[in-house]
Amino acid sequence: MKKIILIFFIICTGKLFASYSTKNSCVEILTIDSKIEKPNPLWMALKKKNNTGKKVVAAVLAFPLPFGVIGLHRIYLGTKPYVPLVYIGTVGGVFGILPFIDFCVILLDKDIEHYKANPHVFMWIENQTKKTETNTYDGK
Repeated sequence: MKKIILIFFIICTGKLFASYSTKNSCVEILTIDSKIEKPNPLWMALKKKNNTGKKVVAAVLAFPLPFGVIGLHRIYLGTKPYVPLVYIGTVGGVFGILPFIDFCVILLDKDIEHYKANPHVFMWIENQTKKTETNTYDGK
């Protein structure tokens, strides 16, 4: 009888220890995962500064003389290949008017993300396809 009680005690202790170690490892995994999800403030400041740097470079390239007339700012922002050809074909975007407007828009806008990879010649006009996709009505 003593042997049965001893075996029962060993089995219960083993199960108790196994469940305790499993719970602790889960807690450690959760704390590690929660540390990954929090954004690093230094990284966010660096990313914000990097976006400001891109804005300044795009604005300098958009100034009509010498880079804006060939559409170099649009190449920098990642546009379709025909857009710089339109700038060159219209003698610098209608004699430098189009790049000057682009220059002003880039400087005055807080976020230039919606100008990146914009296929339109007039980059400051809102993309109507994106607008209709976001404003759809189900009829329900």
